[in-house]
This record gives sequence, structure tokens and C-alpha cells, in this order.
Amino acid sequence: MTFLSPAGRWYQAYSTFGRAPQVIEEVARFIRNEKLVDTVVSLRVERAAGQQFFLFLTLETEHWGTLSEEVQDTLSECKHLRSPIPEAFTLEQIASMVSGDLQLKSLGQSLEYRRVIRETYEDPFDTEARVLLMDAELPDGAGEKLLWFLSASGSGSWPTFRNACSALGMDGSQATRLARHLRLLGHLEVLAGGRWTVAPPAVVEVELTAGGVRRYLTGARDARLAEGDSSDSQAGGPDFRQVKDPGERRVLHHPGQRLAERLPDSAGFRQTLEVLGSVNAHALTVQRFDGQRFTPCDDVAEDGLYALTLPDGRTIHALGSNQTWRRGEFFALRFLALEAMGLLGPWRYAAASQELAVRHEERPPELYERCLVLSSGHLPEHRGGWLVYRQVPIPLVDRLATLLGLPVERA
Repeated sequence: MTFLSPAGRWYQAYSTFGRAPQVIEEVARFIRNEKLVDTVVSLRVERAAGQQFFLFLTLETEHWGTLSEEVQDTLSECKHLRSPIPEAFTLEQIASMVSGDLQLKSLGQSLEYRRVIRETYEDPFDTEARVLLMDAELPDGAGEKLLWFLSASGSGSWPTFRNACSALGMDGSQATRLARHLRLLGHLEVLAGGRWTVAPPAVVEVELTAGGVRRYLTGARDARLAEGDSSDSQAGGPDFRQVKDPGERRVLHHPGQRLAERLPDSAGFRQTLEVLGSVNAHALTVQRFDGQRFTPCDDVAEDGLYALTLPDGRTIHALGSNQTWRRGEFFALRFLALEAMGLLGPWRYAAASQELAVRHEERPPELYERCLVLSSGHLPEHRGGWLVYRQVPIPLVDRLATLLGLPVERA
């Protein structure tokens, strides 16, 4: 791809409305699909953009301030680019109006990165493309054995959990992943200070679209399977146990949907994260997340997700915004960082099979992902570059997508 001289760089303003990150993603996807990346090289938005705001395209053309009719007609096909301001702007003219590039190399890096990564993904609903990744590395039966041990103990510290995993042949990273999976499945809760407790035994009951109900066990293991029950192993966690009769166990009706009804939107969720003190970049080794990887940097002046390595070698991931630093699980921080950069893609939903596909690097924060997992009692499957959640009803998909500000494409 050949770029013209910066002397031909100028800015076109468009009046549009919506949520700025989502608008940016839609416009970026449109420009990529129309192969206009050599002309539209980045996007900028008005400072403190509300529901209605100005979007600026950074353009590189042979003649300053002039777009060909062909490019104008193509851009007008995007719903967010139908109200242009009939004037060409310089960077100096818009400097006081915009918040800066959402990503410095927005369409040269972010779109190219998304094109390379996303276009190589298999169809997430093609079961022949199913590929299980790291979850398959767990020793056979380790998840089930660990859950029985934890159920007998009831509660404990993180060292106790880690030591139990080690005894079953798992290293530290596998123990951390398994702990998260146990939380997603409703078996385990983690308290302040890293202590864990096993949830009381219960039966999840969900109504099926085709009629009937599905019942499966969650929480502590308390008895062997009864007549008519079934058990299936699953990579990355304990066995999936479907039961015919709940007996005297507590019954949880549609816990995923009930949890989703109480969750905040992404802005509210951000406010629930732990607040850290100030960050002294000179005393730390600092790396900033650029949408794909962490790269070294000299300061923490820009908002975003950072990896902060302490003098003792420990690394803390923290999200900086308006000089406020927040800490939480890595997937939640990465999701919020991608949202702020306008890099989150749409979810894909197959209504016939009730399967929801989410790009692997864009998995939602744990509380929201738990809603999806509890719909079936199964961890998501890795298919190509996607995570696919099974038996997720469309009302739950719509609810979570609304909370997280994500579009849903229906297959």
C-alpha cells in the first residue's frame, strides 16, 4: 500500500450521533470493507462527545481539500458519514475540538491488525473448525478431582488452592485459569484477600426453546450420580452433570438471566473496579496496551491499559482514565480498554442453534461471561479465533449486548 505525502493530509468533519466507540467501530469496519484505508488514514472525535457529535476523517489525497466523486459517493453509503460539513479543515483548526486519534495509527494499525486477525478466523458456527486450545492442556479429570477436594474443604486460601492444583499436575497459570472457570460455572466464589469458598450444592433449571427443561448441578459436589443422571467431561473444568430429579437440592431458575438483570452497563461496571493510588512511572517499568499487545513507554500521560512492573518484579495491570487508576481481572481491563479505543467488534448469534460467538481477545468481563456460561453449564468452545457459548437465549444476548454497548449480527 502506498501513501501520499503528508502535504496532502487534511480533515473532513461529519455530524453524527450514537455512542462514540460504537460509531468509530462501525465507520472503521466500513472503511476497511470498502478498501479506503489508503485515503482515510485515521479517525478523530469531538472532545467529550455526547449522543450527537462531530466525527473527523483524516484524509490523504493528491490535492488538499479535494475528494474524488467516487470516494465521496462511497463514504456517503455509511450512515454516519451522510452529513458532511462543506469545508476542509487543517489540524490546527480542529486541535481544540477533538480528543485526538482514538488510536494513533488508527486505520494504518488498528484496521490493518483487525483485517489480518479477523479475516483469518474460521466461521465460528462451523463445527468442523472447532479447535480446543489451552484448556485441553489440563490433566484428564483434574477439574473434577479438584472440585471434590474443594467441596470437602469448603473454603481456604489461594496457596491451598494452588497446592491442590500442583498435586494434580497443574502449574500456576493452569491453576489461575481453572479458578476462573470454576467461578464462571458457579462452583466457586473468591472473597477479598484471595480466599475462596465453594458455593452450596444446587440444581440449575433452564427452560428449553423446543420445550422441556434442562437441569444440571452447580456448587459443591455432594453425592454420586443417581439413576437417570448423566456426566460428561469438559476441557478446562469439572464434569458437566445433568440430573433428572433435583431431589432436596436448592433449585436455581435461569440464574444467568437473573444475574444479567442486576448488572450495570459498562460505564457503571468500570466504577466498581478497585481504585489504586497514583502511579509514578519513573519508579516502574511501564508498558501500554495498543489494542494488540503491550509496548514499552516512558510515561502514563495517556488514558489506557498499562502493565506496571514493580522493582520486585511483580506486574500489575491497571486502567488509567482521567488520572484515576483502577484494577481488576485482566479480561475486564482489556475489554474496557478496547471499548475506549473503539475496537470492539460485534457479537455473532446463530438463532437456530442458540450459539453466541465472541472474538477470543474480546471476551467480556467475568460477571457478564458468567451469565452466558450458566445458560448451559458448559464453558465456551474455542473455534478458530472465537469463543462460542451454547444454548444462550436471544433475550439474554440482547440484554448483555445492550449493557456492553455491542451490536449483534445474526447468522
